[in-house]
Amino acid sequence: MIKLAILTSKGGTGKTTTAINLGHGLALSGRKVLIVDCDPQGSASAAFGVDGHKGLADLLIEGRVDIYQVRPRLYLIPSGKKRLAELEINLAAREDRFVRLKNTFSRLSGCDWVILDCSPSINIVNLNALAFADFLIIPSSLDYFSLEGVKSTIELSHEIRANGNGSGADGRGKLEILGVLPTFYDRRTNVSRMALDSLRNTYGNLVFQTEIRTNTEIKKSQWFRKTIFEFAPYSHGAYDYFKLSKEVLERLTGLGDYE
Repeated sequence: MIKLAILTSKGGTGKTTTAINLGHGLALSGRKVLIVDCDPQGSASAAFGVDGHKGLADLLIEGRVDIYQVRPRLYLIPSGKKRLAELEINLAAREDRFVRLKNTFSRLSGCDWVILDCSPSINIVNLNALAFADFLIIPSSLDYFSLEGVKSTIELSHEIRANGNGSGADGRGKLEILGVLPTFYDRRTNVSRMALDSLRNTYGNLVFQTEIRTNTEIKKSQWFRKTIFEFAPYSHGAYDYFKLSKEVLERLTGLGDYE
């Protein structure tokens, strides 16, 4: 089972868009995928029209959750919205507050991928997601503040890896950065080109070769609660997320036992 968190410590970078379209792309390739909505705003849940009664908040508190099949081979655990925000107070006093998700999901089986769609903040729920995940994708829209968000997210991932609650064989965390994903790329603008050059010069091969271009079809698809593969399968957006799905699988294959 591949456990992948999608997180940047800045809003508006396309985290949820990436979670749902990458998830569906992998499902279309034959993988069984579970998306976990870790954001109190519940955007991933809303994208599939799910407003479940028992979500991630209930799972972390009571060990019970409703799992929804939203597409063939694609499943969703909703966030619980307001209850997930209130969960921070509930977990704060627990000794296992940073590994609650990992311990709860230790019984999870039957899926090939778990994709965690995280909120743009450093909170207990996100720290749980990173302690559980093996890999991290960091989306970055191509502007100055997003690039600063990439830097802080990478620093956070290093802290998680150094203090990973003994999940690795050496007592450290297993979390690896799978890649930094450029989003909202518009090659017609100097700002986009400058930001992309800065990303590639700073982080080198850590940056995905795939760039998610600005594409109105992606925005339109969200109004109809469809992924880009359903709404506009021949659009630039569908092609870019197809390329991303392929590159993610190639990167994991290059790391060894992940396929």
